[in-house]
Amino acid sequence: SEAPVLCSAFQVSLPTKGASLADAERELIMSIVGTVIFHAEEDARDPEPIAPTITSISQLLYGQAPGAGTDVTQHMLRCNDYVNCDVVTLNPAYTHTPFTARVETMMRSIADKIATRAAIPNNSAEVGFVNQTTEPVYKMLSIGATIPGSGLSDSLIGQYRDVIAADYAYVFLERNLRVGMAALDKDYTLQQTQRDLANHVRQRAQAMLLQLSQEKNLLYQKVGSFRAVSSHLEQLERQLRSSMPQHVMDMLGQQAAFLSR
Repeated sequence: SEAPVLCSAFQVSLPTKGASLADAERELIMSIVGTVIFHAEEDARDPEPIAPTITSISQLLYGQAPGAGTDVTQHMLRCNDYVNCDVVTLNPAYTHTPFTARVETMMRSIADKIATRAAIPNNSAEVGFVNQTTEPVYKMLSIGATIPGSGLSDSLIGQYRDVIAADYAYVFLERNLRVGMAALDKDYTLQQTQRDLANHVRQRAQAMLLQLSQEKNLLYQKVGSFRAVSSHLEQLERQLRSSMPQHVMDMLGQQAAFLSR
């Protein structure tokens, strides 16, 4: 079929491809890479490109202005409806939880469950979060819980939150943009002008992914790769435990047992 009277791949294809994206998430992706509205041929109207409103990694990770609590304000593109989306407007006062705050909340939830030995269901938000990052988040938090009361988990979360947020955002965007752009190519017969505009959207998406990757590398330069730090932490843990008197080891064991109740 020809491209419909809708905005680009992210509103047209993702809902029918099992991407399980909420409407707000589709609007977020549209705000990051922009979109194009293809009008019906009988309307005799040129395609309508719409520029992205989130144009930097800092805006994506930290928001464009503070909101209430941990929320931030973003300039978001908004569809008139989620079926046709043939009118896109700017919402300059959209508030949401930034990636960094989402990541910190998830990491603290996982750390608490590890510390108390609570089960984490396979269909939980925590497992979904771990599966959507390439960093060894669970290993990090497990190491942080090895010495109860040491504050190591809090330290690791504070140190690596921004790195993992950049990684989480990258995986989120890469996965859904790839599905959306592939679906547009597969499901619709585009005219050359439409194809050129769709390619322009794709190029913007690839540029944003490159920026995310570069941002993550810059953050690594500040805090170091966790994979390198984790081996040091494991070595430190072994050294600490091997040098501890037996009564201290017993106390730590009793504290861990108490916390797991």
